[in-house]
Amino acid sequence: MIKQLHLDFSLRDDATFINYVGEAAEILMQKNQWLYVWGKPGTGRSHLLQAVCHYKKNSIYLTSLKQHQSEILKGLESVDVICIDDIQEVLEDSVWEEALFHLMNAVVDSGKQIILAGNKPASQLKVKLADLHSRLIAATAVETDNLSDSQKLVVLTNRAEAQGYRLSPEVGSFILSRSHRDMRKLMEILGSLEKETLSQGKIVTIPFVKQILKL
Repeated sequence: MIKQLHLDFSLRDDATFINYVGEAAEILMQKNQWLYVWGKPGTGRSHLLQAVCHYKKNSIYLTSLKQHQSEILKGLESVDVICIDDIQEVLEDSVWEEALFHLMNAVVDSGKQIILAGNKPASQLKVKLADLHSRLIAATAVETDNLSDSQKLVVLTNRAEAQGYRLSPEVGSFILSRSHRDMRKLMEILGSLEKETLSQGKIVTIPFVKQILKL
């Protein structure tokens, strides 16, 4: 079962601690048994959980829980590090809540680690099962970093370099000034630039960015 899950829930190559800018990564490298990562969409929750799985052996990353049955959690306490993304999708579903609760207890009994992620602080999550809510509140809370524009620029230039081209500070600043500020949208823009840069063999300039983004 674990082998099949590894095939179904693949990791992004660029979702590593090296590519994460902010302080949250340092906490996740520690060995607290229960951790709960939270933050707004586009602030790096999924990146952090996948980075843990790149960093730690015998780990697994699960996401899009709503598309699966709760049985996928059975036996996961045999894995050293379990990372489960966007748990808010299945909260208030009694079957899923029971499964998460039993998994958290099994993780304690087996001495392993579980890292859960959601879009709100644990205290604000809507949870029917009181015991599960208590477990989530008791977990070590890790808030994703709200990056400044200068930090976002570092992320953009690092990503471009990893993809084999240069993004100058001027071009990066132009992108920041003309687009949504959340990192998910910025990565989508960079993905478009990567594709066009490779296909057209062009250097990334402001006129080129204007052309691709239709500005």
